[in-house]
Amino acid sequence: MKEMMKMLLVAVCGATAAWGHAALPAVRVDTRAVPLIATGVEYVGSADGTVVAEWDTTQVEDGWWRVANDGALGITRPTGEASHSTVDVLVLNGPSVVGGRMSQSAAWDDERVVVVRHDVVVPSGTTLMLGAGCIVKFTEGARIVVEDGGSVVAEGAYLAAFDDDSVGGDTDMNGALRTTRPTNWWLDDPAVAALATVKFVDGATNLPTRTYTAGKVYGTLPELVREDAMFGGWRRVEDGGLGQAALPGDVVASGETVLQAYWIPYELSIEPESATVGCLASEGAFAVTANVEWDVSCDADWVTVSVDGSNVVYSVEENANADARVATIRVVRRQDGGSPSQGASVLSRDFTLTQEGMAQLVAPTINPADGTTFIGSSRRVSISGAEAGAEIRYTLDGSEPTAASKLYTKSFNVFDTTVVKARAFMVGKRASETVSSRIVRLQTLAEALDVPLWTVTTDGDAVWTVDETAGRNGSSCARSGAIGDDQESTLTMTIEGAGTLTFWWKVDCEDDPDYDNWDFLSFEVDGAEIARIDGDSGWCQVTVKIKSEGMHTLTWTYSKDYMDDDLVGIEDCGMVDQVAWSPLVGDSEVPVAWLENLGMVSAGVTAADAANADPDGDGLTTAQEYVAGTDPNDPDSKLTAYIEMVDGEPVVTYAPDLLDERAYKKLGKKRLDDPNEEWVEVKDGEEGNYNFFKVVVELP
Repeated sequence: MKEMMKMLLVAVCGATAAWGHAALPAVRVDTRAVPLIATGVEYVGSADGTVVAEWDTTQVEDGWWRVANDGALGITRPTGEASHSTVDVLVLNGPSVVGGRMSQSAAWDDERVVVVRHDVVVPSGTTLMLGAGCIVKFTEGARIVVEDGGSVVAEGAYLAAFDDDSVGGDTDMNGALRTTRPTNWWLDDPAVAALATVKFVDGATNLPTRTYTAGKVYGTLPELVREDAMFGGWRRVEDGGLGQAALPGDVVASGETVLQAYWIPYELSIEPESATVGCLASEGAFAVTANVEWDVSCDADWVTVSVDGSNVVYSVEENANADARVATIRVVRRQDGGSPSQGASVLSRDFTLTQEGMAQLVAPTINPADGTTFIGSSRRVSISGAEAGAEIRYTLDGSEPTAASKLYTKSFNVFDTTVVKARAFMVGKRASETVSSRIVRLQTLAEALDVPLWTVTTDGDAVWTVDETAGRNGSSCARSGAIGDDQESTLTMTIEGAGTLTFWWKVDCEDDPDYDNWDFLSFEVDGAEIARIDGDSGWCQVTVKIKSEGMHTLTWTYSKDYMDDDLVGIEDCGMVDQVAWSPLVGDSEVPVAWLENLGMVSAGVTAADAANADPDGDGLTTAQEYVAGTDPNDPDSKLTAYIEMVDGEPVVTYAPDLLDERAYKKLGKKRLDDPNEEWVEVKDGEEGNYNFFKVVVELP
């Protein structure tokens, strides 16, 4: 082949050389490579230059063309023997044909075929980039020459001979040439080697057969893809079986060689294939063994997966539910192109991850039990029954306990009606159910009567009790006991000193209009009856002034006569509510509370001293000013009478006027200088009968 190329080169240079056994007259073709390669616009003509014509090769098909020079330019497809006036030229418009000195950096794109038809020189300061997948084919003797300071960067490019059909296709068109030229065109040249063929077999599918010059290497062999296995290369078919592997650098044997595709089954396995974890947050891993690239995914949002080398690491969130849950972690072979495999032939393995449900703690126990009542200032409460390691959290306001509620460490007191709620908490278990206990503080009779610091007793055939809803204002009150005929229920308390007692009471029993001692509710002070009510009285207020010093016994008694009563629709009881006591200072009837509100009673000043004092110096004691309704600390505060004419008649008024809290009398007199004339009480409208007036105020 080299000798044949030399003959073509001699012909290009215009010398006479032997072509086979006959001498070919010179034909000028202005191409720049061996074999003769034409691309774009070329020039053809006689060797002496007398006949020159442009040849636009872009207007013809790629392949071998026979150029004639017999006085008229003729371009024909070679179909037979070359004559003495023809030269065969290869037209290549498809691949990029390069050569010459680079003037600037250049890049030969990916997946291109580039034919170097003569030296490419990379000078200093320039770079030639050979992209990944670019196929560079060299005509014989052509090179890439890198001068000092220049550089070539190849990133997965293929480099092959121009006549190597294994990559880049049949660029030298020798297949087409052999089919169009007679065989005897080259057989007379002893330098032309024999041809060899390689047949590629992949099961039932055969790839196109390749033709090589005997003694050449395979070069780049076809790469095959199958979903169910990995391509392992080509093996020679020998004696009905597979022999050694065929490698790109192996020499192709003469004749026909059959290569069989060799497939390696995909391997993808995991170890272990399942795991069960506890309810708490945790991590774990399983190993992946594979000869393929793979991806991992999970169908549960409570599991996070990542890849650490050949291991899949999973992180599990806490499972606060009672039931176990299951997740599938899938490892799947990645297809070419980086996407996970799809379809029936998907190669995958599933890892089953089971997370146990969280057990619930046993609920604690509150003592005393729900509905327990107590009388007094407090009730002790304890909580027990927590599992080992658990905490008990509780509330006293009826709200739901949380992990942030008060921690139970020891028993405690409640001082009023209280709803205690408790719940157990522990890491790794669900909180217990909430337990609740309503502990009811029953009012004492003294509290129900609004005198919580007094001593109140009850006696008789049935004791008085607290009714928490029947009071005058819908609150609590004291209610007589359930007695029968000729029985009584008694409520008793004591007070000390003089003062004003007020209370509200009511009764619902049979009427006793004539005071025949039928059913009734009575009130006594020191054994003397002060008042009684019967029938359906409704709530009414009683005010009693106690003027003597010493201890006084107050008694309320609900009594029934000896006869059977028709009590349909009758509650048959008495009730007392809102007892109030305003003590007085001796005979002055000045309430001690009034003196205390004015700040007149202190550690060194008794109520009696304060009542008899005259702090504003107006000549009236504090007790007298209380009766008058004036301010004992203001000398200008006085009881004053006024006379004004209304419709021609005098009208007497006075201030301050405390209305029913005081008893006011208007006294009149005709003459002041008559010692025998007495002051006479004047009724409203009678002022015209008198000339002089005075106002007297007393406690009612």
